[in-house]
Amino acid sequence: MSSSAESPPAGWYPDPAGSGGQRYWDGGNWSQVTRPSNASPADYVPQEGQETAYSPYGQAQSSQSTASGSAAWDQVGGGRTTTRQPVLAGFWWRVLAYILDTLILAVPTGVLILFLLPGPIEEFQQYVADVLEAGSTGGALPVEPSGALTSMTLFAAVLLFIYRTVMVALKGATLGKLILGMRVLKVDAAPGTNPSWGVSALRAATAGIFEQIPFLIGFIDPLVMLFTAKKQTLHDILARTIVYKK
Repeated sequence: MSSSAESPPAGWYPDPAGSGGQRYWDGGNWSQVTRPSNASPADYVPQEGQETAYSPYGQAQSSQSTASGSAAWDQVGGGRTTTRQPVLAGFWWRVLAYILDTLILAVPTGVLILFLLPGPIEEFQQYVADVLEAGSTGGALPVEPSGALTSMTLFAAVLLFIYRTVMVALKGATLGKLILGMRVLKVDAAPGTNPSWGVSALRAATAGIFEQIPFLIGFIDPLVMLFTAKKQTLHDILARTIVYKK
């Protein structure tokens, strides 16, 4: 595709996805081809199936435009602007999204547990009744129904894993994040690109595991984003994702 009169020429520019490298601008759109920021044209060898890193004039595009701070278009039909990094979502925005997701899932999770796990529910209800009776009569407290609690906790964790995986893979974020205008992005992907099913599942699984051990990693996981340049939690780092606001 040839460059328009207003857009900058095709070439390598700082990656707007925030990978820290460069992304190839074909004169009208951002391509899927990236390279390290310190690479030279001779260092870059296109992989099979990738579009080439050459200008419409048949010569390899140098990185001089990047060094001189040339402007690039960040979307088709957009105005001329300097290449922008995604606006990363802050700590409290992500806490608020987590609270929203918890409230959204509370009712459907409770209903499913009620209908699909009648045995553990009855066991827990009996335990509550025995506790109330012991409190009124001064008797010994009953033994906690650990089996019932474990079954309900695992069931809720599986539902949460499915919810997070499906929503991030299909919509780019959970409902709580969507309401607040946030999206999950692979660190080397262009903004607006949803993570793959594998990345979404890895991210959901690690987040769920960390939440089950709150006295250690469960608290550290979200706090890590206060000390990382890309505001990543532990499960973001493991899945190589970031969360940004649109």
